[in-house]
This record gives sequence, C-alpha cells and structure tokens, in this order.
Amino acid sequence: MNVLMALLLLISPVSIAFADLDDNLRKLQQSANAAYETMLQAEKDADYLAKDVTFAEKELKTAKQRLADVERDVEAAMQKSADAQQKLEQAKMRWREASDQLERAWLESGRQ
Repeated sequence: MNVLMALLLLISPVSIAFADLDDNLRKLQQSANAAYETMLQAEKDADYLAKDVTFAEKELKTAKQRLADVERDVEAAMQKSADAQQKLEQAKMRWREASDQLERAWLESGRQ
C-alpha cells in the first residue's frame, strides 16, 4: 500500500502537468478557432465592400456620362437661346424701322 501511495504521489504531478498542458492547448485551439472565424468574416466583409466599390464606380461612370450629356444639352440650349435673342433683336429693329416709316408716311400725308 505504501508503494502504491508513493507511486500515486509521483504520478500526480505528471498528470497535473499534462492537465495544465491539455488546458493550455485547448485554450490555444479556441483562440485559433476564433481568429479563423474572425478572418473568414473579414474576408466576407472585404469581398462585399469590394463589390460595393465596383458598383459605386459604375454608378459614378454613368453619372459622369449623364452629366456630360446634360452639359451638351445646356450648351445647345444656350446657343438656341442666343440665336433666338438675336432674331428677336433683329425683329424689333425691323419693327421699329417699319413703324418709323409708317409714322413718316402718315405725317407726310397730312393726316394727323
């Protein structure tokens, strides 16, 4: 019995050391698993955000094209407006000339 007790006393520190090692390995395994899950989530997030960037770039390109189209439309409208203003000024000038001629003719006719 004493021998058995002595043997148990000798083995118990070894089993306690193995238990500590097992616990440490278990904690390291849990930590590695958590880090792996975090990495997988980060990879999903990065992929999702990369797709967001691609979509936003396409939208930006489309918006720039629409802006260029609108700017061309504005230029064309401004040119048409300037042409219309010029025609209006010419029409006013012809009307004034015609009115002046009519007034002179009226006055020359002696009718007042």
